[in-house]
Amino acid sequence: MKSFRDSVVYSFKSLLFRTGFKRHFLHTYPYNFFPSHLAFFCECLDKTQNVPGSIVEVGCSLGQTTIYLNTHMHFNGIEKPYICIDTFSGFTREDISYEVDNRQKDKKELDAAFTINSKKWFDETIRSHEQYGTKRVTSYEADVNKFDFKNITPSISFALIDVDLYLPVKSGLEKIYPLMSKGGIIVVDDCNRDHKLWDGAYKAYMEFIQARNLPEKIILGKLGIIEM
Repeated sequence: MKSFRDSVVYSFKSLLFRTGFKRHFLHTYPYNFFPSHLAFFCECLDKTQNVPGSIVEVGCSLGQTTIYLNTHMHFNGIEKPYICIDTFSGFTREDISYEVDNRQKDKKELDAAFTINSKKWFDETIRSHEQYGTKRVTSYEADVNKFDFKNITPSISFALIDVDLYLPVKSGLEKIYPLMSKGGIIVVDDCNRDHKLWDGAYKAYMEFIQARNLPEKIILGKLGIIEM
């Protein structure tokens, strides 16, 4: 038999189900990655478990992937600092201007992307999952083009760079690569030369590896890999 509280909740949900608001409480897939991508990230975390250094996620949006990966770390006994970098307000004016002026991208689409966010919302989302080990997460509201990683960590074991556009991906790689420990892994998202908006990530990745004679490795349709 339902308690009074459960009866009230059930009645409220039943009422919402008859309206357009039902989409807000029905289960939806919250990730911007396919399950195969998330599984690969977890594989990277396992593979680099004994590699010294922090874990870095550049471009964390609302925190869905952050929570997923920290939950994996929690249940697999991986304890390392987890650092998140994001503007929490969408792309910068400089990065958008570069894409529009040099790469003929649509300014309206870029202006509107990932703008409905805030560091406060992200941090509260992370705090609400502390039972899964998210206390290890530290977030920084910053532009990766101007951020100094050396001030927050001496070394990195795994880095996920998911900032889509040419300039921030280029900056992220140039700053993170020198801090990578031997055995570490960098993953660059959106390395898809045919993507309408995000092919700048592919261009930055290819230029970076070619300049250093590193092997090209793009898997699962869009993940550019650099293994130390």
